[in-house]
Amino acid sequence: MVSNIWVAAADNQRKIVESYIESGNFTPNAKDPNGYTPIHAAASYGHINLLQYLIEKGGDINIQDNEGDTPLHHVEDIKTAKFLVEELKANYKLKNDDGLTAAQYIEEDDEFPEVAQYLISLGHEKPDEEDSEPSSMLESLPAPGNIDGHQIRYTMENDPNEADLSPEELEERRKKIEAILASENPEEALRDLVKNAVHEGLSQFKDGQDHEEGQSSKRRK
Repeated sequence: MVSNIWVAAADNQRKIVESYIESGNFTPNAKDPNGYTPIHAAASYGHINLLQYLIEKGGDINIQDNEGDTPLHHVEDIKTAKFLVEELKANYKLKNDDGLTAAQYIEEDDEFPEVAQYLISLGHEKPDEEDSEPSSMLESLPAPGNIDGHQIRYTMENDPNEADLSPEELEERRKKIEAILASENPEEALRDLVKNAVHEGLSQFKDGQDHEEGQSSKRRK
């Protein structure tokens, strides 16, 4: 005999699950002491029709248990995995408390390699439109022109230190910038370049201040 909604969901006893939910005492997101929900149970045992019902009744396909596992972390067959991701829009990027995505968790368990391989392949797809929107600082700047009485314009200026650089040093700088632009992640490389430049500039500024303070101390003496 079914003792609770979680066992009923695991056994695909839909009518019993429905009776629990319709009673108003339980929801699809109801958690047992371990944070396990009927959605986790249905996903683990591949009960697709029951999953659809639970989501239609307000279930959260990305709900996490006490260990941070989503229903996708417990999927054991590729058909159910595809249904969760492609139909129910489960977020395959979510990580559990150990920092593992569903793909990493299932791959580490090494029991369902097809499921792991499918989820891993999702990470190599083209990014969504939202993810691919321009995010660089330059592209977020306002367009040139008169905005609220302020004239916006942008100019290119040479590095004041360039005049002190030798042709070899200038060529090395050019190659470094070209390598950054041609890299797989130019934004991150540019951030590192700027970070290093700021750090170097602050160091030079501090050295200059220390030098001036030293000179002042000598004059006072």
